[in-house]
Parts: sequence; structure tokens; C-alpha cells
Amino acid sequence: MEELKIVATITVKPEFKEDILKALHDVVDATRKEEGNVSYDLHSHVSDENVFTILEVWKSRDAITLHNASDHFETFKKAIDGKISDLKIETIKRVY
Repeated sequence: MEELKIVATITVKPEFKEDILKALHDVVDATRKEEGNVSYDLHSHVSDENVFTILEVWKSRDAITLHNASDHFETFKKAIDGKISDLKIETIKRVY
């Protein structure tokens, strides 16, 4: 089994911070219940309160695919549409 990690960094437009925080909490709670999820943790940046990072660990690529198609993730994508200024997603795996 190849465990994969995702680092998703979201920069929120300040005027939408509270809305996005609610959406982030909802998607984190729902995602943690997914079969293929190992962990899904939300972090805020110390130097910029409008930047959040989700550190995700998944059992497989298939688990990520199922997550991306889930109702709660689709709801999250709609909730952040137009309310963020940047989104960076990196998928990584351990090599050593």
C-alpha cells in the first residue's frame, strides 16, 4: 500500500474568513470519517491569519479519488468559490 499525503494551502479573502472557517470545519469532520483517510488536519499559519493548510494522509490514490467525488467535498468546493485568493495543492509520498 502506497500511503500518499496532500498539502493543501488555502489563502482566504479576509472578508470571507468566518464563512471559510465553517466550511473547513465541515469538510474536515466529514473527511475524517472516510474509509481511505488516515488523517486530515487543519492548521492556520502563524504569520498570516488568512492562510490555512490542510495536511492529509490517504491510504491510496483510489481513496483520494473517492474523496474528491464525495458530496461533502463538492459542497466545500462550492462554499469556497470566489472566497479565496489562492489555492496550492501538492501530493507527496515518502521516499525515505
